[in-house]
Parts: sequence; C-alpha cells; structure tokens
Amino acid sequence: MKHRTNKKKFGGGSDANKMMMRKLMKNFISASHIKTTVPRAKALKIALDRIVSKARTYTESNKNYLLRFFPEKKYQKVLFQQIGPALSKVSGGYVRIIKLNQRDNDGAMMAQIEWAHPVVVDWESMKPKKKTLKTKKTPSSTETKSLDKSTSKATKPTKPPKKLQSKKEKKVIKTKK
Repeated sequence: MKHRTNKKKFGGGSDANKMMMRKLMKNFISASHIKTTVPRAKALKIALDRIVSKARTYTESNKNYLLRFFPEKKYQKVLFQQIGPALSKVSGGYVRIIKLNQRDNDGAMMAQIEWAHPVVVDWESMKPKKKTLKTKKTPSSTETKSLDKSTSKATKPTKPPKKLQSKKEKKVIKTKK
C-alpha cells in the first residue's frame, strides 16, 4: 500500500535522486535563486523548508541532520549564522516558486525558486583571511616585512644560457650564406 507516501521519483534511482536534491539545495543556497523544472522545484521546496526549519536553532541534533545534506562546513556556517537568524521569526513558507514558460527543447514547464523573505548571504565573510609573510627580526631592523613584488623579482634566478645550435640549424645557416 502507498498510504502517506509523498516522495517524488525522478527516474534515476534513489541515490541519483538524493544527489540531485543535494546539488539543487547547494546551488540554491549559494545563488539564492535557481531555475529548474516544476516537479523538481516542488520537491526542492519541501526539502528546503525542512532544512531551514532545522537551521533556525543550533543544536547538535539539527547539526547532525544537516550533515547528511551538507558535509562541507561553509554551508553549515551559512545556514546557522546567516539564513537561520534571518528567518527565525518566520514560521514556514521560506521559499516560493514562480512558474515560467516551457523549455524550448523538450517543452518541460520551468519554474524559478527564490526566497519568500529577504535573505542576504555574505560569502565573503566565510572565506579565510589571507596571511602576510613575516620575516624574522634582525638587530638592524625591527619592522616586519611582507612579501613584495619588487623583492620577489630580485630573488629570481638568472636564465640559463641559450642552447647550442643543432646540426640542422647549422646546415640552414651555412646554406643561407
């Protein structure tokens, strides 16, 4: 019996369907909107509503639930630090589906998924900061120096001498004279 089952099947097998949903969720979180077919959009909306409701509060069980879909730490940080607090006062309906025209090549109905409430994800704050290279202090100078282009040019090794002419090149030179 198929009572109370509402999973969508996309014809690729269960593993392929799970991976497709993971990729769609990652692309949506990184871009804040995505264009896909209507059945995929409906399935993605259900999955994203579950994900965002878990990301609203940081608990160990919610973190473990999100680890199944997002093993990368940058997505967990974005969900718990930016998306969850932005939607903490909203109870459901985090994502909306806007239906578009049919796709030209196969006639599939297309839809765009976007946040229903304003969510701004700042990916620049998630990137690690670049460290400057410091040199050891010497008695003559107490300042630390960072790596500079002008100093890196001076330390490059000199070019090796040109190769000797091959026999063919010598013959060409002799015939030209």
